[in-house]
Amino acid sequence: MDKAATASGDELRLDDNVDPSLISNIFKRFGRVHITRILAPQSAKRVFTALSRETPWSFALRDEAGDRNLDVSSLEELDPVARAALAASIDRTATAGFAYRYSNFRLDDHYIAGMHRELFLMSFYEFINSPPFLAFARAVTGVPEIAYADAQATLYRKGDFLTAHDDAVEGKNRHAAYVFNFTPGWRTDWGGLLAFPDEHGHLHEAFVPAFNALNLVRVPTLHLVTQVASYAGGGRYSITGWFRSR
Repeated sequence: MDKAATASGDELRLDDNVDPSLISNIFKRFGRVHITRILAPQSAKRVFTALSRETPWSFALRDEAGDRNLDVSSLEELDPVARAALAASIDRTATAGFAYRYSNFRLDDHYIAGMHRELFLMSFYEFINSPPFLAFARAVTGVPEIAYADAQATLYRKGDFLTAHDDAVEGKNRHAAYVFNFTPGWRTDWGGLLAFPDEHGHLHEAFVPAFNALNLVRVPTLHLVTQVASYAGGGRYSITGWFRSR
């Protein structure tokens, strides 16, 4: 993989030991794969710094009023009663079906709008949309039609979750979901697992959000993110999105 220089002078590149042929074989057989040490160590550390210290988060949710994004100031202005009512509305929606709550920052939307271009994360967005990386995505997924990747930074704090869904949306042309994980020192019992239920509700498999790991998942595949425990020792940081065709 060629190196992609960033505006800050740092470099983003895959680790030298990443084997596209091995990844491709696993993905072809199982429709998902967990790849450890995906980026060069310094690249991964720099992305974690950007996520944990430099990202202007908002709060993404789906409740009885539908899909919404609240800026941090709006959320902080809610009194305890209103905040509890919002949490209860999210929970009721999750009980009935699809719902989520987590912090996010849309890289693609802001980049296209010419906003926040000074952030290091915008260099990451350029990196995953560079010709060498898109060629890597086509090789490991076996999908030659992949033309670009959308992207959002996500942060799951205590109580956050994403209920079961399969990512199949008409007209979105999604071929594979990806999750770059940048969470150091995460424990399995803290939750936040990318989990895959079968038709009986049992879990086939679950990926821990290990630091500097990439998860690839074929679309459609039923999956969820388990709720982060109240005793979790920190946040679950990642950059997620889909490889898509035009």
